[in-house]
Amino acid sequence: MTTAASPIDPITGVLEAFESHNVVAICDGGHGCEQAYAFRVSLIRDARFAHVVNDIVVESGNSLYQELIDRFVAGEYVPEDKLRQAWQNTTQPHDVWDRPVFEGLFREVREVNSSLPKDRQIRILLGDPPIDWSKISSAEELVEAWNAVGDRDSCPADIIQREVLAKQRRALVIYGGMHLLRRNLYWHAKKQELVNHQFKPLPDGIVSLLQRQGVEVYSVWVPVFVDLATLQADVTSWPTPSLAHIRGTPLGEASFASYYPHAMFTKHDGVTVEIYVDPIRSPVMQEQFDAILYLGPPPALTWSQPSPALSSDPEYIKMRSQRLAWAGMGGGG
Repeated sequence: MTTAASPIDPITGVLEAFESHNVVAICDGGHGCEQAYAFRVSLIRDARFAHVVNDIVVESGNSLYQELIDRFVAGEYVPEDKLRQAWQNTTQPHDVWDRPVFEGLFREVREVNSSLPKDRQIRILLGDPPIDWSKISSAEELVEAWNAVGDRDSCPADIIQREVLAKQRRALVIYGGMHLLRRNLYWHAKKQELVNHQFKPLPDGIVSLLQRQGVEVYSVWVPVFVDLATLQADVTSWPTPSLAHIRGTPLGEASFASYYPHAMFTKHDGVTVEIYVDPIRSPVMQEQFDAILYLGPPPALTWSQPSPALSSDPEYIKMRSQRLAWAGMGGGG
């Protein structure tokens, strides 16, 4: 029987999920939503958080710099030019992690830790594969480096097993939502001859990899690009932010395509193909996620962007342009 989803206090809801799960995963909210970041800050600042959660696993940091971040969040001095390498030198050649909300989380955890005893301080685990840009000077070397460090989902899954679960700790995972799927999606293409072809452009996600190893993960989707009122009208009356468990509700029984109507791009026989989630064959939302974090309708949300000073810095522009060129994503110089 379908019943309407009901909002609950989101911080309490997330912390209660840790009562039955050692790993709770929350989408980062479209890689830059400021309201999603504000919720994360409120969560880690809550006095209960450090008594429940030991680690925060983030997509926005290169695991090559784990020791550096360990020292920083523990309160040690780390020069700014060294610190920023953690989020500027990930496998991603573009500026996604240069948005202030990602740097801000490192600083927030450092601040929270300053008032905690050493044995309760929060650790941030950098989940991105350990690529070393100092050893890359061409497109060919970049491809070799990508191949050498492994995929971007098995790396954090291994880190969670080794640094969290093996040590009987609990972790909050903050990643882009498509890294947190439980089940593979089906896709259809705009070109009629490819409509019935099943695309699998993404590797197994973090949650599915852990699940296969017997780890139950409580996962939360953060809708920032779609209006949930189209799926359940009374969502507009919910306080923001709100958490809602979705199993057996209109929000849970809706197609995943309702939450992800955007195009993706993949290669098929050497040609780039625009693909979309197949709403018929793909699992419904409650088969992928346990809950929704509602932040408000899309027009009410705001977005973090790299600072004008950074975006106009000649050395930074040169670095980003060169990496994008090597990755075949434009740029040059």
